[in-house]
Amino acid sequence: MPNNFGLFFTRDNTVIRLPVNPEKLPVARGNENDDYNVLGLGPIMVPRLPSLRVVTISSFFPGRVSPLVLTPNKFQPPEFYIQFFEAAMKEKAPILYTPARYYENGEPFMTGDAGFEVLVTRFDTEERGGETGDFYYDLELTEYKDYAPQTMQAAASTTDAGSAAAAAQPAQVTTEPARSIPQGQLVVGSACTLNGPYYYSSYGDEPHGSGNGKQVLVSRIVDLSRAYPYHVTNLSGGALGWVTAASLQVVSTT
Repeated sequence: MPNNFGLFFTRDNTVIRLPVNPEKLPVARGNENDDYNVLGLGPIMVPRLPSLRVVTISSFFPGRVSPLVLTPNKFQPPEFYIQFFEAAMKEKAPILYTPARYYENGEPFMTGDAGFEVLVTRFDTEERGGETGDFYYDLELTEYKDYAPQTMQAAASTTDAGSAAAAAQPAQVTTEPARSIPQGQLVVGSACTLNGPYYYSSYGDEPHGSGNGKQVLVSRIVDLSRAYPYHVTNLSGGALGWVTAASLQVVSTT
């Protein structure tokens, strides 16, 4: 794909960008619709929910810097990327997949696609003769949805009439009280005004855009020792980029 495209992956405090773009980026999403033959009507189809999205990426990890490499200032050997994806697969850990698209002049487009969490469901690598140091790979990523139940506390009401009367009272279900957040503190979910540049990685990788009073939401916070550790989106959830704390003025915290 052209170099005005970035594929980013985030796990814990690690953000990586693929060093070489694939030639194409297919995203498959089917459905589980069922068809039946109904007496008197004939064939019908019953709509079901769409199936999980599947992203397939085929490219290579270069063994040395070349004009094709998109990350020459932060070049990593193939082992770095192989270990990243193999560890995510072995540890059954979801990672955040974020495609960043922008025109030749640096203007981003399709910003409503903020990416989604995925699991590594297939990862194959191979070395080819005459290309020492390069590792070609086929990577399959399947959309991940958190299905863990929320924890709630149930407390039975008590009365002076004793335990028998208390047992007859309906249980009251309450959630854990939310922790108070100091006013003006930057946290995930903070609504802010952005006055400053935003970049396509927390290290300040190009391209970049300018906030100029944009209303944004803080979506992720990574290692604060990085140059731009706060990731922001527009109010509709579309990814913008990474910024500094100094460029954000908190309006409210959700």
